[in-house]
Amino acid sequence: MRKIAFLFCCALLFAGCQRMNIGPKGAGEYVVASASVPYEEISRGALKKKVLKQAEINALEKATRVFLSSNSTVEFPQEVKKQIIDNPSGYIRRSYITSAYRRGETFYAEARVMILVSDLAAKIKELESADYVKKTNIFVASRELIENEVSLKQYCRQGIYKALKDYPYLLIDGGNLSQNNLENYNQIVDKAKKEGARYIILADASAEELGSAAQLTTSFKPVRAKANIQVIAASNYQVIAESSEGFSGLDGVLSIAQQKALTGACENAALQIAEPVNLAIHSAKTFKFIINDVNSIERLEELQNIMRQLREVEDFALVKYTNSNATFEVQANIRNSEEFAAQILRKYYANFTVERTTPDLVEMTFK
Repeated sequence: MRKIAFLFCCALLFAGCQRMNIGPKGAGEYVVASASVPYEEISRGALKKKVLKQAEINALEKATRVFLSSNSTVEFPQEVKKQIIDNPSGYIRRSYITSAYRRGETFYAEARVMILVSDLAAKIKELESADYVKKTNIFVASRELIENEVSLKQYCRQGIYKALKDYPYLLIDGGNLSQNNLENYNQIVDKAKKEGARYIILADASAEELGSAAQLTTSFKPVRAKANIQVIAASNYQVIAESSEGFSGLDGVLSIAQQKALTGACENAALQIAEPVNLAIHSAKTFKFIINDVNSIERLEELQNIMRQLREVEDFALVKYTNSNATFEVQANIRNSEEFAAQILRKYYANFTVERTTPDLVEMTFK
């Protein structure tokens, strides 16, 4: 009789495991994710299966964003998408739907998905380490005027790219600026931050043909250009570098002379701001930030949002997450680690207790 009862319990356990969709082993954390699929005239069970699959992908994307470096949180790098997002089964242990309902022609669900966070973090670190130089993302936007008319030819940005091509920067094309952007750059900085930029280059360039000199010859067209560049820190909206340069272009074709002048002016101006940007990058203090008792991906996201909101923080990356304890590497324009801890307590006192501080470490516990 005991043997039959034992076999019956095993059968129930096996059936339960099937329902919980047990996958590969590893240290896991539940992630809450929502999903929706078009409603179909099929069984409710089949609909829930389809929407759960989408919820699993959404949960994996959510967790992946947390483990990516802070300058890569908007768009997944190609290898991360290929090896993780497009192959989710290796990072999901189990999942189940907590609520599901139909609204119109759409079927919605919320699910809890156990993500193998230790395996996920290790894989992302491996993929990111493949880039042997960690580049600083810089958003580049410009306004160009040729003979007082707005130009979309991007000659100025070509000059900036040429000047900075040998520096460890990843230049993000920020498109064309308006006069309003130049007068109030907060909106363009907010856009750049969403693109993962740490700094923003704003260039204002103009070119005009030199009329008096043009009358002296009929074979060449002289053009004079000037460029003004500002570099803004995305973390605190402060101007960290400025430069102004001029350049002349000469060619038998007017459009080529204009290109030479604008490209040269912006290249020279960009060369002037390269060193101040380097100094700003390396002036930030680097230290470890350890947080105990995080306990969920959602609270891990909350921690990252806190660091994004601190104006002193230049950059951060989650380097370790085990047993619900997280370790970040933080770069901040701050005198010491004690001041960093004080900034967090000043704004989020109820959420943390300080365990210890050293010159290069802050350890806190998440309440």
